[in-house]
Parts: sequence; structure tokens; C-alpha cells
Amino acid sequence: MRYDYSTMLREDVYSTVCTAFKTVGIINVSVVAERIRIRNLAENVALEDIEHLVLQAAQLIGAAIEFDAWSNGLGWPGNDGVENGKESANLPLDLGRSASMQ
Repeated sequence: MRYDYSTMLREDVYSTVCTAFKTVGIINVSVVAERIRIRNLAENVALEDIEHLVLQAAQLIGAAIEFDAWSNGLGWPGNDGVENGKESANLPLDLGRSASMQ
């Protein structure tokens, strides 16, 4: 984990978390961190490190948090979560079938 993050990155994290809190009310750490990482690719900071910064900022302002990487486009490709006006669950992996271990 790095500790020498730029001022620009830290300000981006704080402002993004505050904006998400004001508009949504819940900070989705995974989604917010990925958006920040993409905006700051030149900084070459790992997603996990940005998630840690987002979590710290959310705790600082007392926001409710969630860790849902499946929402807002980070889920399986081609599964938009809405079909025919109804919400649909993400298709689970088929873990019910036994596979041969040979």
C-alpha cells in the first residue's frame, strides 16, 4: 500500500465521495474507487489503494457505505440488470453441478 498519494488524487477522492453522498446517500466504495482510478490513470495507483482512500473519506463524513462491484456497469458483460422493465438478478455461476476432479 502506498502512502504518498498526490494532493490532486486526495482532493478527487474527497470531492467524489461528497458528491456521491449528496446525490445518492450511500457510498458504493467499489464503483466510486473505479471511477476515480480511471480519471487518474497517470498516477498509477492500485484500485485497492483507492478503495481504501474512498472508505476513509466516507467514514470521515459519516456516510453509509456498500461494497457492490456488480452495480453500475461493473458486473458481468451483457447483463444490464433490467429486462422488460423488471429488475433481474445477476445470473449466478452454476455451482450446483458436480464436476469431475480427474
